[in-house]
Amino acid sequence: MRNSVLICRRNNVAVVGFSFIFLVLLLSACKSVQNVSKPVSAVMTQDLTYLGNVASNTPSITSFSSKMRLTINSNGKDLSVNGTLRMKKNEVIQMSIVPLLGIEVGRIEFTPTKVLIIDRMNKQYVEEPISELTAMANTDMDFYTLQALFTNALFLPGNKELNNKLLSEFAVHSSTDNKTIEIKKKSKDFLYSFSATPNTGQLLESSISTLTAPYQLNWKYADFQPFASKSFPARMDISLEGGKKPFSAEIDLSKLTENGDWEYPTTVSAKYKKMDFNELLKVLLGL
Repeated sequence: MRNSVLICRRNNVAVVGFSFIFLVLLLSACKSVQNVSKPVSAVMTQDLTYLGNVASNTPSITSFSSKMRLTINSNGKDLSVNGTLRMKKNEVIQMSIVPLLGIEVGRIEFTPTKVLIIDRMNKQYVEEPISELTAMANTDMDFYTLQALFTNALFLPGNKELNNKLLSEFAVHSSTDNKTIEIKKKSKDFLYSFSATPNTGQLLESSISTLTAPYQLNWKYADFQPFASKSFPARMDISLEGGKKPFSAEIDLSKLTENGDWEYPTTVSAKYKKMDFNELLKVLLGL
């Protein structure tokens, strides 16, 4: 019995660790290389109308919460854990890891200015400016990019909202099979690509790739459910390409509610030890 408990505890720690690494990889997967992109021509009026339709498909909500099933696929191993995903628009993205008996063992909290990672099992935490992590990863991703990925929205890093002027910089064309519309935008060292349905403009996939290297982050959306007078994906499939080892994750959401009554900002207990980000990452990678 004791051995079973220890194995379960070790697996839970591993899931928490991979969950932390998964979110860090979202910021650092696409390491940039020096390359100057050329400006994209303005799209035609009908393309701008279509882009407006794609943008308007994102539910207009100020906050929501959802039950979450997170599955990490790394190094040929599948690790799954239950938890919650909560967001307040332009303020916070919060993921709680709750593997057993409703007891939270880890929490990741993103705001426009910082990242907070709490390991409750080992009573330790990391709190860093989000700008330092993006600089360390040499990427232009920011809080608003991550928010858009989680909410099935178009994005352009460095911009809180997309207006018609920014939308006019995207290139729009039909896919080779004519089943989707492809939307692309080059920025700095990256290419941002989106795939949406031709008629309704429902966003089906977002991708970020480097221009002269094989790194690519793919974020696919499926199982759309009615939510806030629009449709929202209850399943998100994430994969990273170009690395030494394959990595993917699935997020399954359920019981979505427009609920803003939850703890924010998170208060860290004085009993917890603050760790350097690199130090915590080494511990998690060693699991």
